[in-house]
This record gives sequence, structure tokens and C-alpha cells, in this order.
Amino acid sequence: MSRQGLVLAGAALMVAVTVTSCVTEVDGTAAPPTTHAAAGHTETPSPSPTSPSDTPAPTDDGIAAPGQCVDGNDPAPVDCEDPHTVEITASGSFGGAMAEEPPGRDEVFAAVFPSCRQEAADYLGSSDFDLTTLSAWLLWAGEEAWDRGERWYRCGVVELDKANKAKQRTGSIRNALRGDGVHAHRLCSLTAPSEESPSPTPCDRPHRGEAVALVPMGERSDPIPSEQDFHAAAKEACDDAVVDYLGAPRDDVAAAWRWPDEGAWKQGFTNLTCYLQTDKPVTASLRGVKSSPLPR
Repeated sequence: MSRQGLVLAGAALMVAVTVTSCVTEVDGTAAPPTTHAAAGHTETPSPSPTSPSDTPAPTDDGIAAPGQCVDGNDPAPVDCEDPHTVEITASGSFGGAMAEEPPGRDEVFAAVFPSCRQEAADYLGSSDFDLTTLSAWLLWAGEEAWDRGERWYRCGVVELDKANKAKQRTGSIRNALRGDGVHAHRLCSLTAPSEESPSPTPCDRPHRGEAVALVPMGERSDPIPSEQDFHAAAKEACDDAVVDYLGAPRDDVAAAWRWPDEGAWKQGFTNLTCYLQTDKPVTASLRGVKSSPLPR
């Protein structure tokens, strides 16, 4: 059953250079949060589960349940073996202050997305999913559905395409990051991470960046660290992380890092991300390359 009034948006770790804002439109909804970027030695709440008694009861009929999949803007379930964009990890309904008027995107993400990120970690099998092309996602009842009394939301997981949008795929990605799954789905970027937003691409195709490590910087309830704090943590951790990933120090591979802005921080993006970066594109992952020639 197709429904109108669906709001679909992802909060993948979209990024922007320095303080430039990066906003994308995902099915009509302003999507992910922004982060900041810096080159390092490159030289180059739980939402209310129920609604108050004086508000309409939520209607979930025909909405995909956890373990099911949806495709595009239609929240009706489809078989995960068929083409789909989002795999549902958790369900819930809004209540309290959100029950009277359709909530804004920022209000929804502040209330729900931190729990969606935890659900994504549990579902995918690793809390390191920010190093990969797999991301937490969020769908909720749009304005028309809200007016009909619907209060549902769904957490999900997706695979990102090169534009950081949900990619249509087949097959489940439950537990995809267990074992060596993080590397199998590692985020490699066409663009240099110190210069512009990472643009996901397979690691066996030309790329200039690879996400190598996450550095925890606190809890979302904490004040966001200063730019100086992010830089200090990155300089301490990212060089070592890149060397560990390569298997040996090299002069032709640099460390770079990116961090969340305040909005993303409040939504649960509390890690600094370390990347390796090359001057020219390489055509294979550099994990364990040591002193061998870079694959061109």
C-alpha cells in the first residue's frame, strides 16, 4: 500500500570544508548534518513510545517493521531480496510535545537519531560503521500522514552511493560489518578528505582517500569540543592510525581528518574520523601496502 506524506532522510556523516554548510535534498527533505575538515600533515533521547490520550493514536498499518525493507518513498514493506533502499532496524511513534503539530526535521533528528545510530551499530554488527558506506537512516510520517493521525517513525540502515544518498540494492546487510566487514564496506573517497566532502566509491576504483579510524570525542550531551581540541586529538591519533593501516610509515601518503559540527554532534556523531590521503588517485585499498609501490 502506497502512502503519501512520508518524510525520508538520512544522517550519513556528510561533510563540508571548514565552516561551509553542506545540505542535500533527499526526497524533498533537507538531509544530513555537516562536519568540518582539516588536513593533517598533508603539506598539500529516546522519543516517547506512546502518544498522550488526547492525541490521535498512531497508525502503523502497512508500514514496514524491523527486519523488513522499503524502497524509495513508499514505507510499505518489500522483500529484502528485491530491490530496496532502506532496511528497517527499529520502529516507534512520537508523542508528547510532538503530538499536535508536524515536527521539524531538526526536532525529529534530535529526538530519534541517536537511538537510530545505536540500532544501526547493533544491526550491522559494528559501532565503526562511520568508516564504511553503510549508514543509519530515518523515516517518519510526513505532514499529510501526520494530519491523518499517524505518528510513526522507523530507523533503518542503507548503503550510500557516490552522492551520499541511499543506494538501491538487493539482499540484507544485517551483520554485514562483523569479522572483516568494515574493510569490505570501507569508505573510500574520490575526493581528498582534507579538501572536500568524501564521495564514496569502491576501493578497487580510483580514489584519493580511505577512512581508517574513529576517535571518540565525548558524549552528545557534552559540549562539542573546540576546533583546537579536534585538531589536537587528530594530530595525536590520525598519523599513528594511518601508519597502522598502511603497515609502515610513508612519505607519499598523508593523514587527514574530519569532525562533526554542533548539529551533528547533538545527533550522535561524536567521533573524529581519520583518513589517509594521496596526492594522486590509487586503484586499490592501501591497507597493508607497507613500502610497496602505490597501485596506480
